[in-house]
Amino acid sequence: MVNVSYLDTKDAVNAVDATKLGDILRSLPKQLEAAVVEFSKVELPATWREAREVVFCGMGGSAIGGELACDLPAKLMRKPLHVVREYELPAFVGPASLVIVVSYSGETEEALACFREGVARGCMLAAVTSGSTLATEAKAAGVTLYQFNFKAPPRDALGYLFAPLLRMLVAAGVLEPKEANLAPAIDALPELTLKLTPEVPTATNRAKELAYLFYDHVPFIIGSGITRSVARRWKGQFNEHGKAVAAFDALPEANHNTVEGFQFPARFRDDAVVMLLRSAYDHPEVVKRFNLLAKFLTAQHIAWHEPKLNLGQQDLWSEKLSLVALGDWVSYYLALLYRTDPAAIPAIDALKAELRG
Repeated sequence: MVNVSYLDTKDAVNAVDATKLGDILRSLPKQLEAAVVEFSKVELPATWREAREVVFCGMGGSAIGGELACDLPAKLMRKPLHVVREYELPAFVGPASLVIVVSYSGETEEALACFREGVARGCMLAAVTSGSTLATEAKAAGVTLYQFNFKAPPRDALGYLFAPLLRMLVAAGVLEPKEANLAPAIDALPELTLKLTPEVPTATNRAKELAYLFYDHVPFIIGSGITRSVARRWKGQFNEHGKAVAAFDALPEANHNTVEGFQFPARFRDDAVVMLLRSAYDHPEVVKRFNLLAKFLTAQHIAWHEPKLNLGQQDLWSEKLSLVALGDWVSYYLALLYRTDPAAIPAIDALKAELRG
């Protein structure tokens, strides 16, 4: 059993958060604002307007920015958008494709492989990175580069890895400038952040509440449409921050297969906690499906919850990024409950060391 007042003590943070990751989570609004200002000074090629499709390349925390940018309401999907988490570009990618390679470290081997292939194929190219090899090769190739300076685990530098991508989508003719406006989100996020920080007690802190509910259980995050990528973000943050098993899925697809699999093994009913990430942008039929799914889970005696942020009417990016921020804080508190450093990624580091060896 976990002490239900533990997260409200100073020991909770001091015991494992040696790198002050909580302070980095607080900085998301400032990251977004800084990235918007800095990237506004980068000149984008007029030829991007003719791009046939936009392809984002990256891995892990660097790829999620592209994923969040790609999950648009159907009416805004004016060109094909793809996210590549592989060593190779698809065969359809060529000179008419805009390839945007995102790597916080600039050393992600899959991202570098795609960048080099994009150069070889004569693609329109851009790179987003804090430096290193990707920055060097982007400069040598003479392609658009956004190089930022912010020290954090890649997954927690999201503002810098995401904000520039929206302006790139405008340049590529996918979004109109007003549709890529992050100002409302930048204005809304500080107020939300203040409600989720360690100083706020569990009784009024939704992130802490959810962390206790997910503790010693398997989080199963279900989104839809614009929250499909958010569900994936939650899953990744539970993995990397909390060192915890987690899964994600999306409606309506989950109603066509996943729900049938909730029956066995029988212990799943006790082990899982389902999180439903609804959105104001959900299709009316998906709204019905969320309601039916909640009813089904209750009947199956499977615990389920919703964000309950009560933020009122929000625009697309405010809603999406508010849910991202909530998930980031939940995963942070889950790490504290498991007494594990939320910044450390020993298993990932060990795998990379084996590959280099």
